[in-house]
This record gives sequence, structure tokens and C-alpha cells, in this order.
Amino acid sequence: MLIRSCLVALTGLSLSYFAFAAPGNPERLPSQIDPNISPAGFELSRAELVSRYPDIEEGSQQVENKKIVCPFLRMLERAGLFNPELETQSTLTVGIIKIASYAREFGCVVAGCGGVAAAVSAGQVTELASTPGKVNVEALHKALGISHECGLTFAKGGSVVDDATRDSTLAALKERADTLGRLTFDDLEAVKLSICEAQDVKISAPGRVEIGLIYTFLGGNERGFIDYDDVVRFFHAELPKTLGRPGIATH
Repeated sequence: MLIRSCLVALTGLSLSYFAFAAPGNPERLPSQIDPNISPAGFELSRAELVSRYPDIEEGSQQVENKKIVCPFLRMLERAGLFNPELETQSTLTVGIIKIASYAREFGCVVAGCGGVAAAVSAGQVTELASTPGKVNVEALHKALGISHECGLTFAKGGSVVDDATRDSTLAALKERADTLGRLTFDDLEAVKLSICEAQDVKISAPGRVEIGLIYTFLGGNERGFIDYDDVVRFFHAELPKTLGRPGIATH
């Protein structure tokens, strides 16, 4: 059976290059980090990212590319970073070095993203979906060894973002959010596991990594929780209000 992918891992799966903060106290920390200050590991502040890439701000009329199942890469494409590649080829294939360079501005160290992009490229080459040194971001479901099933935004066996699946996942997360709209790592994990169970699929290692990277990218390690509204933004390829350094969740 061909495994499908939601490759959030491209936000930085590289244990050797991340320093992790202990989870914060949600009663003492603010629900939003100052947008004018660069979060740890980021070259630009959120305000600077929005100024440079306005199409990733909430409310933008720029349409997301649902062929890119990874929300992080879909956000980069929506920002316009992959436009030059689209002008010269029929499939959206981006060089490993370019992906690492683009992602760096959004908090992912070059070595981390570059290493994962290389692994994805290798998996796609095996499946004849890409060429060495390149990643076909519209065929992440063909990244052998990295892709996985029971996605949060795509249906079982699917290779594109499915609105019904995404809405169902968000509805399940909203039910678990507290009165302030906050979610814990355990909430994310519970929803992910319920999807796998409903599809009769065993969660894989990449699937577990996905949960941690969503949690950390949305500021979970720094605050001990993430905002439901930020999950909604991220799943729609919009820049979250709170940004954290992507890595392994210290929940």
C-alpha cells in the first residue's frame, strides 16, 4: 500500500541542530508573542515576515495550492517563494538548497531542513517522482520512508488537501480546546490517534514527528500550549500569530 504524506517534517527534523526550551506556564505567559520581536531561531520577526510576504497573512486572497499536503511548504508556496520554479517546469520541483534557504527565515536551521529535504528527495527518486537534489513538493506522498497515512488534512489514500478532512480535524481539536482556545500536545496526539484508529492505520514514526513539529512551530515548547486559532491558520497555509522554534516537543 502506498503511504501518503503530510510532510510537516520539513520544518526541521534534525535533533543535532535544535535547542529545546522547557514548556512554559500557560497561566503566566502571554497568549501571543510580540510580533515585532524575532522568536528564538528566527531571522525575522513575525511582523517582518508579514511585511515581506503579505500573501501568508490571514485574510489574503492568494489561493493555497492543495497539491502540497505539508502546511509549512504550502505556506512557503503561498508566500510566492516557489514562483520562479513554476515558470520553468510543469511540476513544482524545488532544489534542496533552495528549500533550506527559504525555510531558514521561518525558523528552520539550514542543516535541519536541508537534511530532511535530502531524505525526501531520496525517497522520491526511489519512487521516480523526482530527480537527485530536487523535491517535488506536489508529490510528497511519494517520499518513501518519510510519508505517512492518517493525515490531519488529507483523506485516507489521498494526495491533496481535503477540505472535509481538514474541517473534521479542526472540529475535533476545537472540542478539546479549553475556554481560552488553548490546546496541549496531548490534545493534538489524541486527535491524530483517533484519525488513525478510524482508518485502521497504525501511526508511524513520521506521523508522530508531525504532531511535535506542529506543536513546537506554534510556540508549544515556549508556552506549554498552542492556540486553536493558530492551528486553523497553519492548516490553511497562513502565518500563525505565535511562532516557536520547530523541533521536538518537550511536553
